[in-house]
Amino acid sequence: MKQICAKGHFRRFLNEDYILHLSILLLCFFPVMASFFMVTNGEGTAFGLGGHLYGIGIPCIFRASTGYNCPACGMTRSFIYMSDFNISAAWAMNRAGALLYLFCVLQIPYRIMLIFNRKIPLERIVVALGIVFLIIIGSVAVGQFTVQFF
Repeated sequence: MKQICAKGHFRRFLNEDYILHLSILLLCFFPVMASFFMVTNGEGTAFGLGGHLYGIGIPCIFRASTGYNCPACGMTRSFIYMSDFNISAAWAMNRAGALLYLFCVLQIPYRIMLIFNRKIPLERIVVALGIVFLIIIGSVAVGQFTVQFF
């Protein structure tokens, strides 16, 4: 009898929905949590560990070759500012980054509830709002990218 239950629980973890929700949860959780351990001065980013700061960051190839920001330039710094509750600095750094941070924060409890098979009230509306929010984030990123050329 125990063997049947164990197989049933194991089968649940191989479910495509479970893997999808867990993947999205991890994609949202880790950047948000990492931003609490990072600092920025607006120009560079560092990771704080044990009282020491370690500079991190990958130079943007697009910015280095064109002199213009790519749609993702400033996302990490925006996340760091949002984690410090400095919303105006996050918004100034990258508007799409500030909105994406909010999206990620909202996805964390939502995905946890789905992983543990909790019922979500008005689930279709919640999913539709999430899609609309992602479209808005993408539009803001493209708009912000395009405006710099004029």
